[in-house]
Amino acid sequence: MNPIDEIRADRTESRKVQDANSDTCFLALASPEGVASVRTLVLRDIIDRTFRLFINSTSPKWQLLRNGASYELLLWYPSQQRQYRIQGETSMLESNEVKTNWFRRPRGSKQLDYVYKEFAPQSSEISSRSVLVDEINRIKQVYKPDDMLPPDEVSGVDLIAHRIEMLDLNREDRIHDRRLFLFENEEWQQRYLIP
Repeated sequence: MNPIDEIRADRTESRKVQDANSDTCFLALASPEGVASVRTLVLRDIIDRTFRLFINSTSPKWQLLRNGASYELLLWYPSQQRQYRIQGETSMLESNEVKTNWFRRPRGSKQLDYVYKEFAPQSSEISSRSVLVDEINRIKQVYKPDDMLPPDEVSGVDLIAHRIEMLDLNREDRIHDRRLFLFENEEWQQRYLIP
């Protein structure tokens, strides 16, 4: 069994029923000091055993990933009652690939990239939400949507899975199905775990 095929199938079914989690993921990182943090992100694509995310290089999470932080990616599809925990290595995307995909992003995401570039890095402290709203409004006045180009700070990362743990809660007998998949010798090896 290929767990990536299962993930793709669950994601497709989740999209059909408009599951709010169909295109999101939860990225957990550990700093070198062992401080854990979790973020909700848009899962841009699944290619082979690679999970693609776009992250602004001003973000603290980018710095952690760039410095080799350990990660765990969580996919949770409530409509399917399935969870996937994914671990592996990271590969930074080439700038031209990220910038090509940047044009497909929603307008608000593009405007935030300009905020990070021109006003303050992502996760910076500000005095109030109105400060951010004012800056977005300034960007709307200065830049026409069709004239916006990808800033140098847009970045992306591929999370290449070596380990995937699946938990299937959608069982009539209420005995959850939990499996571990390890990518070894160029193929997935499956093991069963007690839930």
